[in-house]
Amino acid sequence: MEARRAMMPVWRVLTQNLAWKLVSVALAVVLWIFVEGEPELVAVETVPVFYRNVEPNLALVSNPPASVRLELHGTTDVLNRENLSNVALQVDLAGVREPGEQVFPVSRANVNLTVGVSFVRSDPPAITFHVDRASESNKRYPSLKE
Repeated sequence: MEARRAMMPVWRVLTQNLAWKLVSVALAVVLWIFVEGEPELVAVETVPVFYRNVEPNLALVSNPPASVRLELHGTTDVLNRENLSNVALQVDLAGVREPGEQVFPVSRANVNLTVGVSFVRSDPPAITFHVDRASESNKRYPSLKE
C-alpha cells in the first residue's frame, strides 16, 4: 500500500494537463517530419553555354567555352535527370558593340533553373572570350534567337 501511495504524486504529474502534453508531442512530431521530410542534395552538372544577342557585325573568337560546370542544390525530387537536362547558361551579349576581350560572371541570373533548384557556384566563375569583327573565316558558336 505504501508503494501505491508513493506512485500517486507521479501519476498526478503525468496526467495533469494531459491534453497540452499530447498537443505538444504531436506538434513536435509534425515539426520533425517537416524539417527532416525531404533530403537535400548537391549536384554538379556540365551545362551548355548559349550566346545570345550577338551583333551581326561581331563574332566570338579564340574558343569561347561551350560548357561550364555548375554546382546546384535542391531536394531529390527536383534534382532529377529530366529537370537537369534543361539547365543551360545564357550569356547575353546585347551590350557588346565593340571588339575586345569580354568577361561575363556566371550567376543565378543567367542560368535557367527549375523551381526548387538553387545555384551554388560555377567552374569557371566567369566566362572570358574575345569578340572580333565578323568575317567569313570567324567561327560561330551556339546562340539563341530572341
